[in-house]
Amino acid sequence: MKKKQINLVCFMCEWNEGRSPHLEMSVRLKLKRHGSKTKVLSAGFSQADKVNPLRKSFLLGLGVPTSEIEAHHSTIFNKDHAKAELILVAELPMKAKLLKAWPEMDGKIMTVKGFIKGMSPSNEDISEEEARMEDAGGKDIDRKLELYVEHERLAEQVAKTLIDLEAGKLFFS
Repeated sequence: MKKKQINLVCFMCEWNEGRSPHLEMSVRLKLKRHGSKTKVLSAGFSQADKVNPLRKSFLLGLGVPTSEIEAHHSTIFNKDHAKAELILVAELPMKAKLLKAWPEMDGKIMTVKGFIKGMSPSNEDISEEEARMEDAGGKDIDRKLELYVEHERLAEQVAKTLIDLEAGKLFFS
């Protein structure tokens, strides 16, 4: 199998204020700690607000710098995000929605959970429920924190997979 180089990864959710910036900032921190050259960014389908205070506190607890969290502004997917070799979406319907708007991205888009299961955009076979990365918006504080922990577990797995890909321990097509 031919090794595909992944230099830039884009995380995507609906509003780019919760799941995708969480993954972006957490994965970036983990990649940096391992000396990885892989870059990450995030986007949404719609523009919202900044990272909410509870998630900000959670990310600070992980070691994400305050300046990075405060510098985040919700961004709509654009040509700069389209430069990514891999676009990881929070939910399976987002893959179809993004492909409808950006058909030239075919072969680059997949779900976060499909990626950590070892699939690739060309062979992703995952159910909508299995692929779903639940949104913390509108949940009570306890449920939000449970979801942040789940999002962090996913960030750890994504970072490990990207590090292993970069080191040649895994192959991605």
